Amino acid sequence: SGAAAAVIGRADRHPEGHRIVGSVSRAGTEHRNLCIGGEADQGMNTDAEGLLKHGLELVAQAWEQAHQDGWEWNDMTSYVTHQISNAHTNAIIEAVGIKRERIPMTFPKWGNVAAAALPMTLAECAPTYKEGDRILCMGVGSGLNTALLEIQW
Repeated sequence: SGAAAAVIGRADRHPEGHRIVGSVSRAGTEHRNLCIGGEADQGMNTDAEGLLKHGLELVAQAWEQAHQDGWEWNDMTSYVTHQISNAHTNAIIEAVGIKRERIPMTFPKWGNVAAAALPMTLAECAPTYKEGDRILCMGVGSGLNTALLEIQW
């Protein structure tokens, strides 16, 4: 498990900060039953195949909508993703056509830390980014939801 936070403020009051350039998000709530947690003694029931299939469809839809809205995210400096496994990472690469070498891989070190992987990876990579770098944060969550958010370093 992990946690993260970000302090967000107006760019005109914090010119030294990194800029949130824009984002796209989508919900596929018709898939809300693919991952259901119960009481402590009941555990969690997950349709991993369904989550992967429908989650990727949602990411691809958001990616396409962003492209139609004028966002060009095919050549970012880095893609910081919600990492579960190598198979999931490869599926996202294939779904939207991004370059694997631009995805900092942290799940081999930390394992599946769920949605915390994205902010933890971003924090780990922050010292390597330089002014003007374009970072695309890409998250997918059970429920289903996805968000793609561009940060200019």
